[in-house]
Formats: sequence, C-alpha cells, structure tokens
Amino acid sequence: MKWTLKNGKKRDLFQYTQRKLTVTYTWLIILFLALFSIIVTVFFVFMVYREQSDSLRSTMSATEDGRVVVPDLENSRSDDLYFFYVLDNRGEVLAQSDAIPQLSGSNRAEIEKWRPDGDSFRLRRQPEQEQRIGDLRIRTDDRLLFIGAHPIMTTSGPAMIYAAKDVTFYRDILRNLLFVFLFILTLFSLAAVKLSSSMSKKAMIPIQRTFKHQQQFLADASHELRTPLSIMNASLDVIELENEDTITPYSKEVVTDMKEEIGRMTRMVQHLLLLARSDAGSAEFEMGSFDIVPKLRQWVLAFEGVAQKKSIALRMMLPGSLIVKGDQERLKQLVYILLDNAIKYTPEEGKVDVGLDPNPKQWRIIVRDSGIGIAEADQPRIFDRFYRVEKHRNREEGSAGLGLAIAKQIVIAHRGSVVLESAPGKGSTFSVEFRV
Repeated sequence: MKWTLKNGKKRDLFQYTQRKLTVTYTWLIILFLALFSIIVTVFFVFMVYREQSDSLRSTMSATEDGRVVVPDLENSRSDDLYFFYVLDNRGEVLAQSDAIPQLSGSNRAEIEKWRPDGDSFRLRRQPEQEQRIGDLRIRTDDRLLFIGAHPIMTTSGPAMIYAAKDVTFYRDILRNLLFVFLFILTLFSLAAVKLSSSMSKKAMIPIQRTFKHQQQFLADASHELRTPLSIMNASLDVIELENEDTITPYSKEVVTDMKEEIGRMTRMVQHLLLLARSDAGSAEFEMGSFDIVPKLRQWVLAFEGVAQKKSIALRMMLPGSLIVKGDQERLKQLVYILLDNAIKYTPEEGKVDVGLDPNPKQWRIIVRDSGIGIAEADQPRIFDRFYRVEKHRNREEGSAGLGLAIAKQIVIAHRGSVVLESAPGKGSTFSVEFRV
C-alpha cells in the first residue's frame, strides 16, 4: 500500500471550515428554492390538468334526449375547444365539428388508432404548419392540444368520442413561470453565497476565539513546565553526586527511573510547545544552505548504540555531497523521529536503511525498515496527534504519539511531502521529498 501526504502549503483549518460551511449553507438555500419551484410547478400542472380534464369530460358526456351533443366549433371558439369527433370502431365519422375544418384529416389521423377502454387524456403538440387548399392558404401556429377520449354505445354499436382543447395558453404560462423561477433561483443563489459567507464567518468567531485561547494556554503551560522539569532533573543529578557512595542500588534505580520519566516529559513538553507554535504560526524555522551528507551521517551514527542493543543492522546509502536549503535543527529532529520509529518497530536482528536521493528537481530522505509494518486502515492517521497504532506497545516504550505529528509540521514548513509504503509484516518505507 502506497500512501502520500502532500502539504506543500499549510491549510488554514478555519478558512477551510468556513468555506465548507458557506458551500453547505448555499446549497441548502438553493435546494430549498429549487424544491419550492418544483412544488409550485407540479401544483400548477396538476390544477390545469384537473380543470381541463373535467371540462373535456363534461363536454364529451353531454347529451340531449339521449343523443350526444355535438358543439358547433366552426363559428364559435368558446372555451378553446379545438375539435369534436364521434367515430365508430371502423374509424368512420358519425359526427364531427372542427374549429379549423381544413385540418380535420390530420387531426383524425392522429387519433383513429387510439381506442382506450375508458376515459383517457393525453397531450399532443401540433407544430406550426401551412397548407394550401386550392387558392386558400391556411397557416396555423405551434399549438399544444389536450385530447380526451370517451367510449359510448350507439344504436349501431360501440363508438368513441374524441375532443381536444387548445391549452397553448397554459403552456406559455408554465414556460414563463419556469423562466421566472430560473431568474429568481439565479438571483437568490448569488445572494445565498453572500449570506452564507456572512453566516459562516459569524459561526466561526467563537470557535476561533476558543481555539486561540486553547493554543495560548498550551504554549504557556508547555513553556512554564520546562523550568520545573529542568530543576527536577538537575536536583536528581545533585542527589546522585552527593550520595554516590552511600546510595543503595534500589534508590539508584529509582533515581534513574525518575530521570527517564523527566526526560520523557521534557521531550513531550517540547513537542507540545512546537505544535502549539506551529498552529499559531509563530514557530521559528531558520532556513539556510548546508551540506546535508555529513550531517545526516552524524545523525544516523547517534542511533548506532540503540540499534546495537536490538542487533539491528543500521546501514547508510549516501552520496558524496548534497547542498540543500532548510532548517538544520528541524531536519535533524525529522530524521531522529523517523529513525526512532524505525528502530522501535523493527524486531531484533532486523535492518534499517537510511538513504539520500539527490534528484535534480527534488531531493529525498528515505528511511526503510524491516519491521512490523502499518495496516492500511491506520496509514492515513499515523500523522495525527496522539494517534498510536499499537497503544499498549507505545505506552510501554514511552511514546505519546506526537513524533510523526511533529515530523508532519517540519515537512509542511519545508514545503515537502511524505510518501509511505507499508504492509503488515513487510516493513515500512518513509520517503520525505523536498523541492530543490
């Protein structure tokens, strides 16, 4: 599994959260307006459909002395009725009336094969057309017809009544309504962005204030704890010197354990102080050019004794020279963290390799071990603060889970990136890349 952490530039958590809130608020407002528009449109269509279907149904069901009432449409356009036909099962016309008689043939051609079992309705678009009948030219505009079918029984057998209404007016209203909704939605979307941005800024103010107070407290507490820890460590050294001849082995062991715990607490306080300053943007990094090869060799040799205790082979693959730009002390801390983890999680008689890749565009520090590896599910979280893959093992070895979090901040400050390749039981490879 290969996992990459790229942090060329440190992301402002509050700005990121504010942008996310702005997007969320904006989409909620737009979604509400869109749903409102859809509901109004559906309601309008439903009401028009019900009104027109009821009107057509009453027209097709109208009778007088048991006979179907055929409206006269040629001389009257009342109620926008467009045509009215009574056809038998063979498609023969029993009765008819047309607002435009010249279009009777094309109208019947559209409906003669439509024979529903009960009352039925459908829409049909009649495109703009022009017909010439002798010297007469007939031109009709684009129309939308609402057609109804109603089966009846006549003395000669079953028949079907077809009637159509011109609903072009309602179509135009719906189209204009949709344009109005679209305009309002666009206008309100722009207003929603501004309103959402203002709301998200106000929502972040108390969070930012609380976070800054927490940062200040952490920095102050870490700074204040350094002095008493140093005094405690110096006091234990004095006790050892003054009682060197009389101190019992048990007391000496207790003093040694206390010094180790004080040392662990001192390192933790230093880490917390660095993290607090990094969050506040006040961490000091002294960038300068230097040859990293002799420095890296010196940093690796500092771990020879620790590696030998576990019979771990510590190998280096370094070029003759490589001039880089960075904070020498912070890069040293980065290498120490990676080496400490590599040796800590590598079993006895394993091996840890440290390499330096002098690429023309970027240079890399590579730390590879033959240790226990990292599970795929844990890899995205190993740079989180206080996160420990093996909690019981780390607690026994005095790890607080801050090492890789510190390494992450150092990499961010140098505009670098980390590539992790690891699998359980197959070791881990940390490749830290820096731009030249």
